[in-house]
Amino acid sequence: MAEFYPFRAIRPAEGKAESVACLPYDVLNTEQARNLAENPESFVHVIRSEIDLPDDTDPYSTEVYDLAGANLEQLLQNGTMIQDNRNCYYLYRESTDTHVQTGFVGTVLCRQYDEGVIRRHELTVPEKEDDRTRHILVTKAQTGPVFLAFEKTKQETELIESICQREPVYDFFQNGVRHQVWVISSAEEVEAVKQLFETIPVLYIADGHHRAASSCRAAKERQAGDNEEAGRFMAVAFAAEDLEMLGYHRFVKDLNGLSQEAFLKQIQENFTVTETREQLPRGRHSLGMLLGNTWYTIQPRANLYDEKDSISRLDVSILQEHLLAPVLGIQDPRRDPRIVFVGGEDALEEIENLADTYMEGVGFLLYPTAIEDLLAVANEHRIMPPKSTWFEPKLLSGLFVHRIDS
Repeated sequence: MAEFYPFRAIRPAEGKAESVACLPYDVLNTEQARNLAENPESFVHVIRSEIDLPDDTDPYSTEVYDLAGANLEQLLQNGTMIQDNRNCYYLYRESTDTHVQTGFVGTVLCRQYDEGVIRRHELTVPEKEDDRTRHILVTKAQTGPVFLAFEKTKQETELIESICQREPVYDFFQNGVRHQVWVISSAEEVEAVKQLFETIPVLYIADGHHRAASSCRAAKERQAGDNEEAGRFMAVAFAAEDLEMLGYHRFVKDLNGLSQEAFLKQIQENFTVTETREQLPRGRHSLGMLLGNTWYTIQPRANLYDEKDSISRLDVSILQEHLLAPVLGIQDPRRDPRIVFVGGEDALEEIENLADTYMEGVGFLLYPTAIEDLLAVANEHRIMPPKSTWFEPKLLSGLFVHRIDS
């Protein structure tokens, strides 16, 4: 059984949510972060505090983490953010023209992450995990939620519909997405959320593996127990079937010493290659490839994968095992500087821009991994290749903060 707890969130004061909230630390590039920093109320001053220091500052220096903690305290002291005086759950809805997802915000046990009740599908990078662990320990807070999924229930649907009948505490647009938040504070509704999660046996990490792993490392360093806030991490839990996944694409900066002709000849051993005017893949096992100024569709031969195997059948696995590694020499995609991962709605444009910059390179567009595949891999306690999933819309940072020492 997944245990899901209410907490006293630090969150924007009335009328401040749009000014405070921003994209997560690992989605923003430096230019975007500096632009946001022109607003003194932006949460970017907490999650990317290096932007308040000289350009040559080491982003992993002690002064960066200290400043993040100081900036969070400043937002509280000047009334930009407040902390609820009682334990609450929260409901967070994100809406676009074509998609709506609504999740419950609470905290979960680090122990259940270690035990596999909260299941992962991705490995973490040690340097990134080190960074977020220090950030949590110094700020004494988890500043971004972990994105969880669970199998949809009728009870969840009815509860969401009931809560959403009243006015939200926040309702604003950012980056083309409508964000709404409801506070769940009455004893009756808090108990209803608690009972809902008592019927859910497993939670799945959709996004935020580093935040989850770092929170649990911080809990171990503090020797925190289940009943302490430091022994839990903040999460937003959505019904899996309500989530939208986009393709997570790849660009390799060179052809590993091959000419374009030799490259095409070599990949035809495992893929059928067809010139096309269509850039985006039509479905599973159909990949778009940009080589030079020409677009191709490449399709793996059926003997390369086993549809009954949750890892082998993934397009990201097929591409990695039968093209990126053997042909282009990308043996460790998590660390190789020659590969660039591109996600989001503007991915096609970015791939084409990379092709203009690295004219000897090659780009690949992948069809989105299915949420059913993610659940299958996690249930088997297996690990997907790096950067297999891209979820949109992203969960904003600054709407909820979890104090680990309260």
